[in-house]
Amino acid sequence: MHLFEGLDAILLAALLLLVVARKLNVPYPTLLAAAGIGFALLPFAPDIDLDPALAMALFIAPALLHAAYHTSLRGLRRFWFPLLSLAVFAVLVTTAAVTFVGVAVAGLPLAAAFALGAIVAPPDAAAAEAVLSEVGIPRRGLLLLQGESLLNDATALLLFGLAVALATNTDTAATPLVLAAAAPGGILFGLAAAWLYLRIVPLFSGTLGSSLADFAVTFAIWLLAERLHLSAVLAVVAFGLLVAQRRPLGQPARDRIQSRAVWSAGVLVLNVVAFMIMGLQSRDVLLRLDSAERLPAIVFSLIVLATVLGARLAWVLLVRAFEGLISRHHAPAWLPKPPPWRATLILGWSGMRGLVTLATAFALPAAMPGRDLIVLAAFTVVIGTLVVQGLTLGPLIRWLDIGEDAGLATKLGTARRRIIDAGVAVLAGDESDAARALRVRYGAAGAVAAHAEDPQAPSDFDTLHLKVVEHQRTALNEMRQNGDVAEDIYRRLLEELDWSEVEARSFSDNVLRSA
Repeated sequence: MHLFEGLDAILLAALLLLVVARKLNVPYPTLLAAAGIGFALLPFAPDIDLDPALAMALFIAPALLHAAYHTSLRGLRRFWFPLLSLAVFAVLVTTAAVTFVGVAVAGLPLAAAFALGAIVAPPDAAAAEAVLSEVGIPRRGLLLLQGESLLNDATALLLFGLAVALATNTDTAATPLVLAAAAPGGILFGLAAAWLYLRIVPLFSGTLGSSLADFAVTFAIWLLAERLHLSAVLAVVAFGLLVAQRRPLGQPARDRIQSRAVWSAGVLVLNVVAFMIMGLQSRDVLLRLDSAERLPAIVFSLIVLATVLGARLAWVLLVRAFEGLISRHHAPAWLPKPPPWRATLILGWSGMRGLVTLATAFALPAAMPGRDLIVLAAFTVVIGTLVVQGLTLGPLIRWLDIGEDAGLATKLGTARRRIIDAGVAVLAGDESDAARALRVRYGAAGAVAAHAEDPQAPSDFDTLHLKVVEHQRTALNEMRQNGDVAEDIYRRLLEELDWSEVEARSFSDNVLRSA
């Protein structure tokens, strides 16, 4: 009961933090990180011991699937070179730099320092997107962050698994061979699971089981891959990429809307719990350290933070210089046009760490040499990047004044015009009242879509539609208060009005920001 009370207090605090984050225009992970420290200092904060295997399955599997659903395969193919440099080589460079610092400064064993490097290497795009969606950067930058968020997690987690095996003397001679077989096996297992899932999931259409199946199957894939000694990371990544591409083709709209809401809430809860647990573990680490060891441990953690920040920024700028040099002398077709230096600087500064770093730190086995110091350094990196980069990224973007990307509005308006024309073409030859009403509806939307300078502006039709729905809802609420409608009828009609409002607002809300 004490644990449940603590978790409920965590969620209630998170609600307040979300309101504060919106008021202050601060990314919510930044406040969650600060709250993790504050929660750990409370006298009633519980002691939470998390099994390493449970931590990986509970936090990593949903995070990977969520990232896969937001990753564009077309974008991966188009920007394969910068993604390769960020998701693989930047992770390797950061891991190597932190490994050197861990051995040279803290005297950690090589394998333990390597594990620390793998833990803090992968940035989390969630915090960066929270800032960038409000301020705006080029769409290429957002695509890179989304693709990197998925692929760098896979790279870092594979390195982490190898480091843990080496540090804990787990059949070190066979580890490279096992890893070599586990990677392709995990991919094939994930693809096979996706093929089967896409044929079974229609059975749950229109029910709450549709969203529940996503979580249950994701956890099942992770656990089965672990039992089969395959790469659970790559299995979930492969599963998520294929399902994200194929499932929307036949998924009902109601299920899609419900799934987005459930996954957004689920990932938020996981982030909240992870930050609070890490705060508690860091508190316990500091309490276990002798007073003479605390200051050196904190200094080492800050050095690791500086190393992580500097390694990513240096690597991104180095790759940009290489791209510019190649494009000036040869400009091969396989190399995308390099971005402006200002956009590169923003990408290099968008390296906030988050849920994956926290979860892998939880997953460190108790037998890991220097575990306490590694956990403290990992939490410092998460806190430091979220505070330092999270609070400065927005002002940096505004100071650099990149300017808006007019291409997004043009492409958005063109695409919307095409799908409107395709829908109206079905009405050809139909002169019924319903067909004429639909032509008026989509004609108004098409007129808006034709203006690329504001492709999501509300039409007169949408504005009046919203006004009608508002008055309908008022009338429905009055009928309920007067006892004129039963509760089940009220809920059914209220849901219909909500869907009508969502449709009417589709051209006025959630405007995509670009710069």
